[in-house]
Amino acid sequence: MSSAKKKAMRVRYVTAHRRRLKERAIDYKGGKCQLCGYEKCNGALEFHHLDKTTKAFGFSKKGWTRSWEVIKKELDKCILVCANCHREV
Repeated sequence: MSSAKKKAMRVRYVTAHRRRLKERAIDYKGGKCQLCGYEKCNGALEFHHLDKTTKAFGFSKKGWTRSWEVIKKELDKCILVCANCHREV
């Protein structure tokens, strides 16, 4: 197998792994926007840190490369909101 194929396989695996972790995190936070109740598309749901001074990391910046226990501790500092509500907050 060529190195390009191996790289493509790793990219697919990592992408799928990150999606599974985000889905698990969304379930952990209740599965819908905590402000308006939106729940149609996981891609439109985001995590908003309630206190930026306690933020250890952002989920979009390599946040999904940590263990589930570390992710849960960070999620406990957040609310789940849809992209619309997140922009308004």
